[in-house]
Amino acid sequence: MTENSPPEAAMRATCDAILRGDLMAAMNDLTPDAFAQAMSLAATITALPTPESYEIESRDESGGDYSFRVRFKTSSQDIVAAATWRQIDGAWKITSITAEGLPR
Repeated sequence: MTENSPPEAAMRATCDAILRGDLMAAMNDLTPDAFAQAMSLAATITALPTPESYEIESRDESGGDYSFRVRFKTSSQDIVAAATWRQIDGAWKITSITAEGLPR
C-alpha cells in the first residue's frame, strides 16, 4: 500500500475528524461490528483530552483488508489505535478497531 492510497486517505480523514472533535463524522466510517467495538472503548476514550496530533505508525494490506496502527498524542498520554478498513459497497469502512494505552 502506498502513502495516500484511498484507504490511507480515508484513515487520515477519520483521524483529522477526531482531532477536530467531530466524533460523529468519524463514527460514520464504522461498520456495525466496529461501532460495537468503539462503544466498548467509549467510556475510557471520552475521559481523555482531545488528541492534539496523530501519526500513522504502520500500514499493511492483506486480502482486501487495510490495517493501520495510529498513535494519537494527548496532553496526558499517547493512545495507540489499530483500525482495519475494507471497501464495502464502494465506500471505505472500518471493520474493526482496538486501542492500547487507555486508562483502566
